[in-house]
Amino acid sequence: MLYTVDGWEVWDRGQATSLMFGDLIPAVERLVKQPSGFTNTGWDEIQIDPEKVRAFLAATFRYLSHSGSAPLRLMVRGFLQVALFLDYRASGEWYPVPEGFEDITEDLHLIT
Repeated sequence: MLYTVDGWEVWDRGQATSLMFGDLIPAVERLVKQPSGFTNTGWDEIQIDPEKVRAFLAATFRYLSHSGSAPLRLMVRGFLQVALFLDYRASGEWYPVPEGFEDITEDLHLIT
């Protein structure tokens, strides 16, 4: 599965990783009531709208900072790490993660 921005490939992952991330997108969108900027074309390609991804990340971190749910935060940790990595590949700059989310940023170097 390819992840692209304007036809430019930013990530090519194995099936299991891509399918799990893709399946979580609508769940987190519903949770934070914000479109993610990740669009599944149905052809083994996910298109990325960098501006929408940034707004989605902001909404997700805002939601998590107000929810107070440790289990929810743990469940979305990996999803957010992949989203942050894809945002970086799409925009060329790391998203400024708010203070208090060091647990989410600590293993970003493991994503390739």
